[in-house]
Amino acid sequence: MTWGAVNRPKQGQSISGDTFVAQEWDNGQALFAVIDGLGGGEEASFAARSAASVLEEHPDYPLEQLIRQSHHALRSTRGAVIALLRMDGTNKKASFIGVGNIGIQVYSNQPIKPISKNGILGYRMPTLLELHYSYNSGDTFVLYSDGISGRFNLDGKIDIALPPQSLAAAILDRYGKTNDDATVVVIRD
Repeated sequence: MTWGAVNRPKQGQSISGDTFVAQEWDNGQALFAVIDGLGGGEEASFAARSAASVLEEHPDYPLEQLIRQSHHALRSTRGAVIALLRMDGTNKKASFIGVGNIGIQVYSNQPIKPISKNGILGYRMPTLLELHYSYNSGDTFVLYSDGISGRFNLDGKIDIALPPQSLAAAILDRYGKTNDDATVVVIRD
């Protein structure tokens, strides 16, 4: 499993309200997340990092449990939205939960179309929808915050065969919004 990530604060800011998590452990298991703290600056960064701490402490917990613990941890913050992806590289299985305005695009010949539910961690928890998929070796998963235009998935000029770090940078360079924090995580197995 290979991955790459980029994160950029909005123009004029020195700190991003977005963050990401990428943790691998035994037997090809990995947890990836993009977390977007509401607004920008230090308070948004604090919210995003609070959720990331929950995920980093227990990456092997069930996804719903991680979302609920993150929701609880963010109650005294301005809140955040999240895309949470668990990969099982040994069995080629993926699970996803998304809360709020956060994106995921999957490049595969399998019908993999994850969706996020409206909500905000720390404020309004939706009924969680955990989606499960089988995937093929070489499939590419792209997690991204709303600081990235979702139109990148329509761009036939983006070379999805690029190494994950290069692909993440290309998406950010071409589709990153300057008026918002922007994060892209690309995973390929």
